Amino acid sequence: MNIQVCAPLEARRVFWLKPYKNMALGAVIFIPTCLVLMFFINAWFAAVLALLPALWFYYVWECRVIVITCPSCGKDINTNTPWECGFKGCRNEDVDNFPFIHECKVCQYIPKAYVCHHHDCQRLIYLTSDRQQIHAAKRLEPGPPPKDVIGEKIATQKEEVRDLEHLLQKTKIVKDIEIIKSKPVVPPPLRTEVQYMLERVRRGVENMESLNDQERELLEEMREKHRNNPEALAQAELDLKEVIFKERERMSGGH
Repeated sequence: MNIQVCAPLEARRVFWLKPYKNMALGAVIFIPTCLVLMFFINAWFAAVLALLPALWFYYVWECRVIVITCPSCGKDINTNTPWECGFKGCRNEDVDNFPFIHECKVCQYIPKAYVCHHHDCQRLIYLTSDRQQIHAAKRLEPGPPPKDVIGEKIATQKEEVRDLEHLLQKTKIVKDIEIIKSKPVVPPPLRTEVQYMLERVRRGVENMESLNDQERELLEEMREKHRNNPEALAQAELDLKEVIFKERERMSGGH
């Protein structure tokens, strides 16, 4: 693993000097290699060939992870661990350029201690000799997953559409109920006495009853019904005679 282990008190200095040291080491490789190659090939071509290994070594050294060891539990801690600023609680995830041994990317606060993130330790690792305990940096705990803004918006719109459809359906039902209530209730037409007589006579004809017998029975029924109303009785008798007359004409074919 490409790491560089150092003491916690030396970590900040190592980080600051890291690019300059790597550039110097690259130059140490480039210059002698270039001078040697110039005796055999063209100077420009020699410079290009010498630059390739120098850049490769520079890249490898620049990518080395600085590791410190916790004095309390003896476990290693990578300084490129995502961390939270102890001063304002800033989240630091660009740990290659802003590890906790450097400074906060947001507020530029320089941590002077780090809380060991091993669960069996959780003690302070001092990064400066003054052993300041307040505003110590600590490992960044996983936050809530990023919000799916577009998905939430689509879900909200679908819910709003469902609510509107429900409201529209409810409004239509209420309107239909109001229309039904506003219509006057028309009672079924009452069957008149003449209709009753006609239905009774035709039913009797279908049952092979004579018109005379039916006339006699209906006349007795009308007299019983209108015994206290002579005018209604007289009208019923006239209606009965007319019904019997029309039924006879119907039965005789209108002759």
